[in-house]
Amino acid sequence: MEFGLHGLLVRYSNVATDIMIAAKAGYDAVELHTDKLDRYLASGFTGKDINQLLAKHNMKVSCIDIIGDVETQDSVKLEKVMTKANLLVDTAAEIGCGTIQLNAFCELADKSEKENIDLTAENIREICKLGAKKGIRFQYEGAAWTPIHSIDQCRRLVDTVAMDNFGFVVDFWHFWASRGGSPEDVAKIDKNMIYGVHIADGFRPAEGAPWVDETLLRGALPGDGEIPVSEWIEAVKATGYDGFYSGEILCHKLWEADLMDIASDTLKRLQGYF
Repeated sequence: MEFGLHGLLVRYSNVATDIMIAAKAGYDAVELHTDKLDRYLASGFTGKDINQLLAKHNMKVSCIDIIGDVETQDSVKLEKVMTKANLLVDTAAEIGCGTIQLNAFCELADKSEKENIDLTAENIREICKLGAKKGIRFQYEGAAWTPIHSIDQCRRLVDTVAMDNFGFVVDFWHFWASRGGSPEDVAKIDKNMIYGVHIADGFRPAEGAPWVDETLLRGALPGDGEIPVSEWIEAVKATGYDGFYSGEILCHKLWEADLMDIASDTLKRLQGYF
């Protein structure tokens, strides 16, 4: 098991700073968020520049997070998704990062569950084909407020895509907040389907209540929210998974704190569970 610094833990920084913070705080890797990576590449930097930063700090990249809108049926939007996928596959291969995260949102909210999974799977399959050429795999995150959010739905999406380089991330908050899975359900997941784990704590609306902005629900470092984090970690361990874990928050107040303090505190909390 290794720990990665999630880019959303220290949102208001850049690629170079994330790599430096990860190294100084004692992480094994950095999970690069595309808010920052997009800016970095658009500014003229390349994977070679990232490699220099990684070498300088003896660091590696566990995942690139995210390519969004992968469910889209709009031809113009899909072309943009595929263009981004091509760019990030090339970048991931260049920097030695084996995993890219995919997210679907709510474009297909008016469709049936089966249509959501089938249509989303069609697009993901094409993305996976791009990655397969360069040894890159993809992890799906089932965001709590989207049509494909539960453990069962994520498992069925993986089965429908039917590509060897596609799995999903076990994100504690998303599964817990959506009531889409429990530690008991996690413990039954085939470990080969788990490509990453996000240890995210927080809160959730009352059952049947509408969703509110995520930043109002995810302002808790591991152990400070309502999720029984230790139970979820034990469930993941029961599967035999031994890959990367990262801590994630969505919180404007914590993003304005000392980023080194946040990164270091989170790592100590994560290590304490093991």
